[in-house]
Amino acid sequence: MKLPDVKPTARAVIRLSLAVMCIVLVGCGFQLKGSGQTGAPELAGMTVRLVSAQPRSELTREVTRELTHSGTSLVDDADAAITLILEAEQFTQRNVSLTAQARAAELELTLSAAFTLTQGEQDPVDARAVVSRQMLNDPRNVVGKTEELRLLREEMRRDLAAQIVRRISYGITG
Repeated sequence: MKLPDVKPTARAVIRLSLAVMCIVLVGCGFQLKGSGQTGAPELAGMTVRLVSAQPRSELTREVTRELTHSGTSLVDDADAAITLILEAEQFTQRNVSLTAQARAAELELTLSAAFTLTQGEQDPVDARAVVSRQMLNDPRNVVGKTEELRLLREEMRRDLAAQIVRRISYGITG
């Protein structure tokens, strides 16, 4: 990084303050979203059969990505160690507050999916994963809010897939 033309002592102070800021951020546990340790190490090396109500959906793709990222082998065999039956995702949007003109000022977005986990001879476990977000709504900026909604849904879908994989790993260890 090229520093602006300043006196050598000021340059040293800037460098020192940048170094201190980096040390503080690292020391307090700060990390960029998505750069931390993800996946479920408990699932590493296991075989998983993924059965989806919508095999070409974005949620199925995200769950597949999370499972492979955690070290599992996805198979089509009925004799896999774990069988995950994934239902279709459900998205709801609810008005939380209204403007003076009775338009939605704040929205609550909820994305959920039911799934069934079967492991060996154990009874199947039915579960539901839910992710919620709130977003401010500006009725005058429809295009911007539509794009923001699309991005939020993608992020929520990634979080939902990660939650499902974590729940699977807890079901195996617990």
